[in-house]
Amino acid sequence: MYKPWTSIIREIFPEAEILDAALNYPITDSGWDIAVPKRPWECDFDNPNYHLIVNLQDMLTGDELIRLNKHFVDNGFPLHRITVIVWARHIQNSLPDERINIINFSSHQYETWCNYKQSEDVLRDAFDFNKKDFKYNFVCPQRIYKPHRAALYSLLNRYKHGNTSLQSKGYELQYPNLSYADYEEQYNNLINLLAMKQNYNTALFAIVSESQYEQQYGIITEKTFNAIVAGMPFLIVGHAGALADVKDYGFVSFPTIFDETYDQLDNRVRIKDLITSNNSYICDALTESEMQHLWSDFMSACEYNRDYFFNQFGDQLISELRMDLLNLWGR
Repeated sequence: MYKPWTSIIREIFPEAEILDAALNYPITDSGWDIAVPKRPWECDFDNPNYHLIVNLQDMLTGDELIRLNKHFVDNGFPLHRITVIVWARHIQNSLPDERINIINFSSHQYETWCNYKQSEDVLRDAFDFNKKDFKYNFVCPQRIYKPHRAALYSLLNRYKHGNTSLQSKGYELQYPNLSYADYEEQYNNLINLLAMKQNYNTALFAIVSESQYEQQYGIITEKTFNAIVAGMPFLIVGHAGALADVKDYGFVSFPTIFDETYDQLDNRVRIKDLITSNNSYICDALTESEMQHLWSDFMSACEYNRDYFFNQFGDQLISELRMDLLNLWGR
């Protein structure tokens, strides 16, 4: 139903060479290895219509982009005919003035959106607002161990009116969902979200534990979109400015109820401040009637976010990609 993002590139650069998954798995202690041509003559730069597109399709430390740019500079590549697509917003700010073209676009985000959009009716039914049955203040699904997630689990697990997991360490959500092994085997975000249905529908809001925390230039993943599709207000434990990045995408947050000043704080205090500044919703047990009352204040913003996700977000991603490509083509 929806065009692959590579088709959008070929509309603008029909003779481009697209390295659509240039990061070599698995990630190493020093970051990703990147598969690109070693020397300019390995590319067809003699063809004036040739353009090299390199998609760095996952989270980066930042060093990878610097190393990649240095590789192209040191080996005499024509920088104006090389474009690197990166997920992390603003990460191009880490590069020197002499640099390759950078476009902010996430193939993972777009492909996730396509997958969710094709199942929109199923998702809207699964997370229908009328199916809310509040049992917990919050839900915080965490799958893979990372230091910030371990810290978050330690702080949240003391509150029995919350529903928190850390699957790779054996700590599960209160209601059934895909096991760690099942997710690893299927790696399907849509199936995983639907499997967590009861955990989302029984919580007032979500505490999203994003993939990155200490990185200067982080990413927004399906973890945030899951809360939005489930029709929930959210707080985000992620890189500094993660909430601002979500709003830059066009979604709204919940500043009339939550204290969101945590978003820009230093890594050392951001998680604790998120909890302490919102202690009346996280630390204190809410009654079902209190949650129902709060939900009436949340609902219109949650509805806006979900409608925006399904009706505009994916098209906005592709529109911005096309515009960035046209700007390169027109130079």
